[in-house]
Amino acid sequence: DRAAVYLSDIVRGNVNIRHHPYDSRVWSTTRAYALYVLALMGKPEPAFAEKMFAEKDSLSLFAKTLLLKALHHGKGALSAQAALLTDLMNKITVTSDSAHFEDDEGRSGRWIYSSNLRTTALILQSLLEIGSDNPLTHSIAHWLVEKRKSKRWISTQENIHLFHALNDYFTREEKVSPDYSIVLSLAGDEILKDEIRGDRNKVLKTDTPLGHLKGGDTVPFKIRLRGEGSLYYDLRLHYAPAGALAPRDEGFTIIKEMSTLDGKPLESVTAGSLVVVTLRIIVPRESLFVVCNDPLPAGLEAVNTDFSTESEEDLRRLEDMEDSDRRGWWTGFNHIEKHDDRVLLFADSLTPGIHTYRYLARALTFGTFLAPGTKIEEMYAPEVFGRAAERTVLITR
Repeated sequence: DRAAVYLSDIVRGNVNIRHHPYDSRVWSTTRAYALYVLALMGKPEPAFAEKMFAEKDSLSLFAKTLLLKALHHGKGALSAQAALLTDLMNKITVTSDSAHFEDDEGRSGRWIYSSNLRTTALILQSLLEIGSDNPLTHSIAHWLVEKRKSKRWISTQENIHLFHALNDYFTREEKVSPDYSIVLSLAGDEILKDEIRGDRNKVLKTDTPLGHLKGGDTVPFKIRLRGEGSLYYDLRLHYAPAGALAPRDEGFTIIKEMSTLDGKPLESVTAGSLVVVTLRIIVPRESLFVVCNDPLPAGLEAVNTDFSTESEEDLRRLEDMEDSDRRGWWTGFNHIEKHDDRVLLFADSLTPGIHTYRYLARALTFGTFLAPGTKIEEMYAPEVFGRAAERTVLITR
């Protein structure tokens, strides 16, 4: 009862907000949470829920979801629930094989542990709770599973909401143990035939060459399943380019620049001198498990700055070129590899914005060399990628 009284005071604004670092938006989210918990306790506050619904346009996605749950458990108006659900789904970010929601709580949201993962998980759990048959629930669950692979959490809030959502998803979607045979065919030819009997972790895979198909034709891909249970499948197309590739933006924009240590654009470079390579990557939405492959032209070699033989002065000048507003380790590239012929950048998560990485390369051999376009992609969704322009590099004596 004391807990209910406290929550009721929050709903009514009978708490001293000066004792908390929340702004008005976060306070609205807190009141929505209180409304939801009261409804779960069998003590809904319909008048205050209706009042908050009238102000829904000022609420964050997390708050709207909590209000939806409060109305659902408190037997609130179905029209209000439908309106909130529409608002939520209008904000979904959909890629080729996944979907998620971008948290919009604002800077003060850090006080209540806001994140894209927590917001996405709460919305998925709510969709399942209210019995929604939205087909995007599968894509949302896929995004959460991929996010979980990083094994890094901002907070325990992410943990509880993630496991709540995935547990509810598994309970609803995996009621029946898989027990079926499956046949896949492409252009009328059988490419895979197998069966799954109770093993949810069994993975079937096949690779099929397409050289015998006529270019430009549309061919059918068919799945024949006999039995019961859920089947999850994915199709990937791998190809090798026949000529020079133009820059592409299919989810990422990447720009590669080469300059002197003084920051001047480079037309040519003298053998033995240093070059600053700058990669600027524009990310429109949070992306998971990203790799950036920056091939080096044959006449250049990446400088390993960990070696004590490298000039401290050159390293200092490179550091001076770095942006002053460095991001946290969990938002950028957290693993770098420098090979003889390329530099690889890896990130578990890239947040929206512009990410910049610089490194030094040394010109070794004079001549004219082709620099293939730098490519960035999501490792588990390579159709989300970006490619920089190809260029030639002139190294003089």
